[in-house]
Amino acid sequence: MQIIRKIFTASLFTVCLFRLNATQAPDDSLRFEVLLTPSMVDEIKPSGRFINAVGVTSGQLLLLSTRDQFYILGWGGIEALGKKLAGNIGSFAYTPDSLLMTIRNNELCVFDSIGNLSRLYTLPGTDMGISPGKYAMYIFDRNGEEAKQALYVIAPGGKYSKLFEVPKPIYSVVELDKMILFTNGNTVFQYDPESTEVKALASLPEDKTIRSLTADPSNGRIYFSTDNMVFSIQNTEKTVITDKIGGKLMFFGGLIVFNPENKLLIRIVGLNEAITSKTGKPATTPLITQPEPALVNSNIIALVNDKLSDGVIINIINRSEVNFDLSVDAMIELSQKNVSSEIILAMKAAMKRESAKTE
Repeated sequence: MQIIRKIFTASLFTVCLFRLNATQAPDDSLRFEVLLTPSMVDEIKPSGRFINAVGVTSGQLLLLSTRDQFYILGWGGIEALGKKLAGNIGSFAYTPDSLLMTIRNNELCVFDSIGNLSRLYTLPGTDMGISPGKYAMYIFDRNGEEAKQALYVIAPGGKYSKLFEVPKPIYSVVELDKMILFTNGNTVFQYDPESTEVKALASLPEDKTIRSLTADPSNGRIYFSTDNMVFSIQNTEKTVITDKIGGKLMFFGGLIVFNPENKLLIRIVGLNEAITSKTGKPATTPLITQPEPALVNSNIIALVNDKLSDGVIINIINRSEVNFDLSVDAMIELSQKNVSSEIILAMKAAMKRESAKTE
């Protein structure tokens, strides 16, 4: 199994507040963009913890949600969208024609003309999940309360039917070509709607649970995650993307990984080329990262506030361009902001290296 080990570089902590556009990636080199950090979340004081869901609006901004409030992530930061909602939002997804469907308790809802959730269907279970397809929407059992967990499809025109049942909760569903991929326990399965055949594509040890699943439609590469790891599979070859973070996955202009518990959302671009390079197959571009602005004191304070370890922060400093303020007043501020002496020493050493470059 090939492993892509990521050292979090400065690019991870240059917060990229963006209009998400899948057609504007400048190249295929590997790079990491942090789109949401704990400090950003704490600043807006959300109404509660974000749920394990993420979407892309028609304006190509990211949509997140707590149990009673939607939020938009885009240029300028993250902010609440509309008013607080009655009920208990468990999941949401956009339909192929950009209608936002929301599961609230045991109801499938849409927004009415005045911004309230209006019920479309009463669902067979509570806190079900929802995923979009090319022409249909998928609803699935994920709470484990029933002996059998089912996958349902809502076809155009509102036809609502059960596709199949499985013994464990279904945490994620995605279409790829004419197949339906879904997770069940420690395994990723493929379901053929025409033949009704089900086959396993990838599995993990029995003590692991696969929480999310997505795919890159341009090359057929599948990505899946546990609570703290992300994998990919293509042509039966499994690759570990990272063992540092897991969570909700979505593919749009790159692999988006959203971890509500850690209040962290990142986008990884150029993964397919990086993976094929590591596995010895032809790669279209070298495995490189984009140049980033120099680190300053405020960046280091932010990393400390985000609870990164001293070792990770020092690694970032050693691999980055820096422009630190090492005056007495600045040193006092760093100490007051809980920046450790080891990190401050690394900052001083990095500035000496920068000075040597200009001599």
